[in-house]
Amino acid sequence: MRVLALDPGLSNGIAILDQHADLFFATEIEPIGEGARKRLPLAGLVDLIEQYGVTHAVVEDVSAMPGQGISSAFRFGRATGFFEGVLSALKIPTTFIRPAVWKKPLGAAGATKEGARCLALQRWPAAAHLFPRKKDHGRAEAALLGAYYVERQARIAT
Repeated sequence: MRVLALDPGLSNGIAILDQHADLFFATEIEPIGEGARKRLPLAGLVDLIEQYGVTHAVVEDVSAMPGQGISSAFRFGRATGFFEGVLSALKIPTTFIRPAVWKKPLGAAGATKEGARCLALQRWPAAAHLFPRKKDHGRAEAALLGAYYVERQARIAT
């Protein structure tokens, strides 16, 4: 099993893990364009899915934040929909998990974005090169979400 984990949106995070929650890769897709014209070039996502033989995806089930502006919410929703569209077009089975569900068991509930990055560094010290900057918190959250999913699947199977 190879799992693609996604923290969706324009400021996204992507991680690929195996059935033991070993982390192979973590990155993000940088948007192109400016302001309201920002888009995600997702051809690279297709390449990653094929390169790593992804068999399942897990996506953080997020929604617009209270007080978020209309145009920001629209851009966020469109970016999230881009990811869902790619996964659907490639027929990748996908599971959606709310943040409150996966963060608590991993000790990330209430953690700041930097706290999530620190948790990922503790969990995968050999992969510290994947989370070197504070702005790599999306990668870290994707990796932690993927670990939660893989470990939950292992518990269900036993």
